[in-house]
Amino acid sequence: MESPTKHSSMQANGVDNTACTRFAPAVLLTMDVFGTVITSGTLILQFLGACADFDDAARRLQAEFDWDLRALEAVQTYFQQRASQSANNELAPKDAALLDRTATYLEDLVSKVQRSLGKIERKGFVGKVVNRGLWIARQADLKEMQQEVHNWTTRFHVRVLGLPEELRTVIPVANESEAPAVIKANDKLRNFVQTATSIKQARAKEMWLENSDKVTSEIVSWGSASFLPLPLDGEQLILSSREIPPDVMDGTKIFEDLKSDLGMLAAALNCLDPAVDLRLLKVEYYLYHAKSRQFLFVHKAPRPTIAMLKLQDAVDCDCFPNTKSPLNERLKIAVQLAEAILFLHSAGFVHKNVTSPSVTMLEWSDSPSQNVASGPNLQNAYLMGFDLIRDIEARTYQEGAIEETHSDPNWVWNFGIYQHPDRLVGAKSLRYTKTHDIYSLGVLLLEIGLWQPLKAALQRLDKGKSTSWADDLLKIVPKLASRVGRRYQEVVAWCLALDGKSIVKEDDFVNHVLKPLEEIVNSIS
Repeated sequence: MESPTKHSSMQANGVDNTACTRFAPAVLLTMDVFGTVITSGTLILQFLGACADFDDAARRLQAEFDWDLRALEAVQTYFQQRASQSANNELAPKDAALLDRTATYLEDLVSKVQRSLGKIERKGFVGKVVNRGLWIARQADLKEMQQEVHNWTTRFHVRVLGLPEELRTVIPVANESEAPAVIKANDKLRNFVQTATSIKQARAKEMWLENSDKVTSEIVSWGSASFLPLPLDGEQLILSSREIPPDVMDGTKIFEDLKSDLGMLAAALNCLDPAVDLRLLKVEYYLYHAKSRQFLFVHKAPRPTIAMLKLQDAVDCDCFPNTKSPLNERLKIAVQLAEAILFLHSAGFVHKNVTSPSVTMLEWSDSPSQNVASGPNLQNAYLMGFDLIRDIEARTYQEGAIEETHSDPNWVWNFGIYQHPDRLVGAKSLRYTKTHDIYSLGVLLLEIGLWQPLKAALQRLDKGKSTSWADDLLKIVPKLASRVGRRYQEVVAWCLALDGKSIVKEDDFVNHVLKPLEEIVNSIS
């Protein structure tokens, strides 16, 4: 097989590598991060290419990793070009700060690439021709190395979503066939968010299930779709709902406006790709269920599913200190939710309902058998609750804290306690932002870390005094240190300390939340 060579020079991108020697030492030192990854990565790419003739997974991984290296080259080229535009070959202070921030953001990638390359070298696979005999004799070793590369490249694809906007625009376009699925799906969602309202409305109409009698009758005969997917025409359907206010009648302008907005939301979430390993479900279509006065979003189960359980119920039935669930499985949920939030935020969406009732665990038929003594199956957590997701520029329904408390006695524990204090002041509430989502995630991470219902952890909470809820939450954060460790506690404390007016960039979110959570899980897995 011909070895890949397109990563050995930047000339194809319009930058001569020899010119790098003219750059200022500080620029060279930081830019060396990219050079190290690209050089080592090219050798890993050659290893994958050698395996590709015998393994489809290696062939797919080679194509995606090739895209990864070109993405890094594009970022490197961006900074080289910016520096070469100045008389002294130095980056402007703003560009230098961006370079340093990006290098720090990607520094763990350097260690992972070098670690994998070291293993490949020690096993004698670098530059080696892999014939059928070698593949059969050392298939286990070869597949082990492929799996390791796959694991950290998957994480890198998610990291790309958090790159500063200046750099997201210079990486290879996502409509290329070899681009990772998560990048394609994110770009598709970003494009939808930025498209004209008239086009969104047209897509919304396409998402509406005009003849819903078959689905609604199946719902009636099935009884409940809360614990098992709804079987229909050989497929399993998972439903998420949006209950309409009691004073809104079918056929009124308010009803039609709500239908239109939810249709645009359904169309946006139709951009998701089931092949992407992010815990968000693609919306196939939506409908109105008159008997329950709910709009329903319909998702297909990603794999054959035998049970569903809300995170809130899982915590309640497996509560600390008598939990049977392994710590690493509980904390993996935290990582999965943080990745889902990053995906939505990087596409210009906010969720607005990050709560434990919004998280659903799916037990797949091929999951390892789980008995009652070992606790609930926590391996496949999905962020649902799509009823309140909004694109950042969409209008917000003024249902707020005060109004919803009248209709739902469990409002405090199902929704209110997760809200940033700036969102709990009625008509004076700030416009909803990504920061408010991250605060809600912090409350959810607190619940996951304690593995205890917030209602039990906050027994003295004054439900009528929402202004004190944030302080009440902060008082129990120190309990995390003895249960899940001080670093996890620091992640939660960072989320809960966010000012409602602050702007959290995606790379800041990764560095303060996602990256520490991943490292915590890796250390105990």
